[in-house]
Amino acid sequence: MSYIIDGHCSTCHYCFNECPTRAIRFVGVEYAIDPEKCISCGACAKVCPSGVIRNTGEHERVIPHASQTIDCDLVVLGAGGAGLVAAVRYTQLSGKKVVVLEKARKVGGNTNLGHGFLLRYSKRHAEAGLPDMREEAIKIIGRNGELSMPLLRKALYGLSDMFDWLTEFGDTEEKFKLVNLLEHGQTSMGPFPAMPGFLDFPQRTQNINSTDHSMGPGWAGTFVVEKMTQQCEKLGIQVLTEHRATKLLVDEEGVFHGVVASNPGGEVTVHAKCCLLASGGFPHNKELMKKIHPTFYAGYPVHSFTVASNTGDAIGMVETIGGKLDLDRVKIPMFSPSHHPYSYSLVRMAQDPHMMYINKTGKRFVNESAPPSFAELRGPLENQPDYIGYAIFDAESLEVMGKALLDISADDAGFARCMASWRECLEMECTLDLAARRADTIEELAVLIGVDPAALKEQVAQYNAAAETGIDEQFEKNPAAILPIKTAPFYSLFLTRFNEGAVGGIVNDDNFRVLNSGGSPFAGLYAAGDCCRGLLKADESDGKFGEMPWAMASGYLVAEEMAAYTI
Repeated sequence: MSYIIDGHCSTCHYCFNECPTRAIRFVGVEYAIDPEKCISCGACAKVCPSGVIRNTGEHERVIPHASQTIDCDLVVLGAGGAGLVAAVRYTQLSGKKVVVLEKARKVGGNTNLGHGFLLRYSKRHAEAGLPDMREEAIKIIGRNGELSMPLLRKALYGLSDMFDWLTEFGDTEEKFKLVNLLEHGQTSMGPFPAMPGFLDFPQRTQNINSTDHSMGPGWAGTFVVEKMTQQCEKLGIQVLTEHRATKLLVDEEGVFHGVVASNPGGEVTVHAKCCLLASGGFPHNKELMKKIHPTFYAGYPVHSFTVASNTGDAIGMVETIGGKLDLDRVKIPMFSPSHHPYSYSLVRMAQDPHMMYINKTGKRFVNESAPPSFAELRGPLENQPDYIGYAIFDAESLEVMGKALLDISADDAGFARCMASWRECLEMECTLDLAARRADTIEELAVLIGVDPAALKEQVAQYNAAAETGIDEQFEKNPAAILPIKTAPFYSLFLTRFNEGAVGGIVNDDNFRVLNSGGSPFAGLYAAGDCCRGLLKADESDGKFGEMPWAMASGYLVAEEMAAYTI
């Protein structure tokens, strides 16, 4: 019997790269396994970070059990980065018993997919003589008044402490490279301001055959998960996978005392003095997503680059006990136009300003040389039919853009390896059912992508006229970025919206305590990472703290709060 990929594949490409028979390929925007080619070797299931690949011929023998009871001091819900960091740090500080419940088959959560957590200062920065710009960063990130300044300061300094703590477990000197941004005349990394240097993670530790430079497993997030997992084993922290928390137990005074969970065999009740909610975001909670962002499932379905276990269970449990939710300040990015989740070289090529973008009707809809800023969480496709589009180009433009990919990656060997295969990737994607198309005429290309041939031919003619005159009457595109579309073969790349999660929901105070509907904290109930509001901003134009940095900082800091509570 063959293996299958259950729903919500994160498209990290790991299984694709490890399959010896090339039985795995894209169907739509997620991977699927061809049963005719699958030899049931299990390589894909072994590497899947989400644990969503299984053998249809193997039925796990589930042994039903009577209700079980576990006693501990701290129960952590979620074995992602925030939960594991908190569990290890709490055990170090208190020496007390910790149980971690993880509903997926594997630990790591979204942290395992994360590339890096950007911090502005550490002992490494100090040794290199780089300035401490954390106070400046606090002023910039917090100047629009949305955030709690005490929490922002606590988290920014806590992230530095967390990394210095991480160095105690070894290998950080080897794995992390300090990049001095001042030498390049800059003090920011995209949306992360006041950063004189950042710690890069230049070499993968897993998924080493991947040519997608943008996501793990194998980057800094995986490094943290591996180190924390090792410490859990060393410290005797009990990590129970396939244990899904279903109910929080809180008495009439608002004091936490336990959690009910289920595993394949039955029910488990964990009695504990305190609890950390670190169960991740909610992009795979269809009901909640429809409520907050109705167009998420409208038109062509949006693919979320997150693990399948991100279903927002903690939000429902907190609501049940009368906890306070904030569903207005949540973050559901819908970046577009994007060619994700396909070949990363073509994802980057699709962003080339020389492309001509069209919507489903064959009409241009945006100035291709003026991409949206990082702070715009709703891209131009949000207003287009079925929320999809196509990047159109010809044979001559292809060579120009292919050379540009090699040029921008020349100084980074790892990045260059990702870009070097762009031609092979294009050939492969043209064989898929959606990703790319090639045709000898514009009319044939239009038919292949389901666009009216006359409309596309007219739009190309208008675009070519703009290339000749240097005047784009439609969108005032930079004339230098307009290349005529005249030389066969002609190509298209599928464009859609790009989602990298849905985070927030649970309201926490500055000490990471979960608040009730009246604004008072529950005793013994805490939240960290993507499940809580934390340092989310509705407007990120001034810069942001970041989701993975928040997971690392909040996981580290909440351990100190919980240790003090259970002393």
